[in-house]
Amino acid sequence: MIETRATWTDLIAGVGLEIADVFDQGQEEYLPGVGMIINSTSGDGAQRNFTGKTGVGRLNKFDDGDDMAGGRRYKTYTTSAIYNNYGKFIEVTANDIEDRNYDAELNEMKDLGVAANFSQDEAAMQIFNGGFATTSTVRGYEINWYNDGKPTFSTIHPTVVPGASTQSNASSTGIKFGHDSLEIAKIALIEQKTDDGIPMALLGKPMLVVPPALEREGQEETRSELTPENANNAINVHRGTTDMTSSLFLAASNGGSDTAWFLTVPGKTKFFHEMRMAPSLAQEVNIKNGIVTYAVKARWTEYVLEWKRSWASKGDLAAYSS
Repeated sequence: MIETRATWTDLIAGVGLEIADVFDQGQEEYLPGVGMIINSTSGDGAQRNFTGKTGVGRLNKFDDGDDMAGGRRYKTYTTSAIYNNYGKFIEVTANDIEDRNYDAELNEMKDLGVAANFSQDEAAMQIFNGGFATTSTVRGYEINWYNDGKPTFSTIHPTVVPGASTQSNASSTGIKFGHDSLEIAKIALIEQKTDDGIPMALLGKPMLVVPPALEREGQEETRSELTPENANNAINVHRGTTDMTSSLFLAASNGGSDTAWFLTVPGKTKFFHEMRMAPSLAQEVNIKNGIVTYAVKARWTEYVLEWKRSWASKGDLAAYSS
């Protein structure tokens, strides 16, 4: 018979609390920072389904005595967000616990606490790394993409509205990051339309998101008082109108790209990191061999509800159409 939910650690005063406390310390050492780039929320159940609708378009002029024009709304694509389990475990023998000889495990528990939050940041940034394809698993994390059948960053996003044109939120030429290309990207972002062809408001300040390899250029373009690429003393129109952040998870060495760059509107771009169960510590013991297992586990999901209010370029000067 295997005894679960055992009490080995309770027989040695403070051991369970000590291990849990070290895990908590690790979580406090590294706090998730993804909330400044995408939306961080919490949810319940095993899965959530999302859909939306278009508006009714513009009003139409009509003459006295004539009937007004009728309008209709269209249901947009349905996207499912499925929560996934993430975790790791370590094992400690009962003798190690009784002899207080588990310093290495304590250090590992601290590392697991850091990893629990680190992994949330890494998972969320795969929305960007995987955004030029529709592959659901990116670096071991599951991404739930907007269900229009195209990459999040696409040149041919379809629409549910009959007769409406496709739209693009990606560079078809892979333009490199720079002063002029940032202006091109911002104009493309501003001129995005709803599925039924109505102009949209950004509802916030655009944010430039880059890998560390482009951080210097990004800071120059968004913070310099004068245009950083020439000596004509022209004012830098991007300063104060565009925020910037970088992430090591976007680096080529971490599965990203050193040339790709992105624009979002924090709080308004529909990219989400949603927690179902926050990282927690559990313990069990095998009564036959006295091994105590400590497991760190969490449940979350990454999903994209809409491509609008985002824009991207691979930055590799290569043709892109997807």
